[in-house]
Amino acid sequence: MILSNINPIAFEIGSLSVRWYGIFITSAILIGYIVSCVLAKKRGISFDFMLELFLWAVPFAILFARLSYVLFHPKDFVVHSFADFGEIFAIWKGGISILGAIPGGALGAFLACKRNKIPLMEVLDSVAPGVVLGQALGRWGNWANQELYGKPIFDKAFQVFPIAVYIDAEGGWFQATFFYEMVLNLIGFGLILFIFFRSNKNLVTFMSYLTWYMVVRAIMEVFRADAVSVGSVRIGVLGCAIAAVASLVVTILICVRKIKTGTPRILTEKGEIQ
Repeated sequence: MILSNINPIAFEIGSLSVRWYGIFITSAILIGYIVSCVLAKKRGISFDFMLELFLWAVPFAILFARLSYVLFHPKDFVVHSFADFGEIFAIWKGGISILGAIPGGALGAFLACKRNKIPLMEVLDSVAPGVVLGQALGRWGNWANQELYGKPIFDKAFQVFPIAVYIDAEGGWFQATFFYEMVLNLIGFGLILFIFFRSNKNLVTFMSYLTWYMVVRAIMEVFRADAVSVGSVRIGVLGCAIAAVASLVVTILICVRKIKTGTPRILTEKGEIQ
């Protein structure tokens, strides 16, 4: 299968260029949000709150995602003038870290829940499947920008999508790691959705999401051509592996009742949990 590269700019309105990256990311966020709203309703959480949650969580997630990318790619953002400083926030040109978006979105969710006196754990469980789905679909933005690829592929038999993608700037074929991650996260979406409907303990769904996603990212960081390293240690691999183990341990402790998180209110009210 041949996947032809596209012009990163979808269309222009006067001097404003609208990039495919932004279109894919925005679409992924909206689809994830819709799924989260449907699941939140099953936990007795209103659409009005979910709208407010969206307005709190998404800006914080985008801000943290950009700042974390800048933090780990300091050489790309040397500031010599005010214009250079503005590049730090130019997310429409690409360059955000989903790993940074997770704590940013969680902070926004915390503030929204605090304002409305809604249990944060129930909200996190409700949005987890939608988040991983959005993360999967958003990877097509990386394809449009020709980024997030892996190691070069020289064997012509494997120079075909979905194994590889052609990177114009490099003039060669590279592992399509953006696609690998998308597929793994779609699988994760199915598993986390199953856990959401089967679990009767708060936070199990969200911690399962963190475990799955950190494992996926640890694997992908092994192949990524732009992975941040200190000496021979890939920071992403080490950090995500540690986070995956910690998340798994917490998930197990919740399931065996060593950490008590309670049960969703709506299940208790319906008498499904005594």
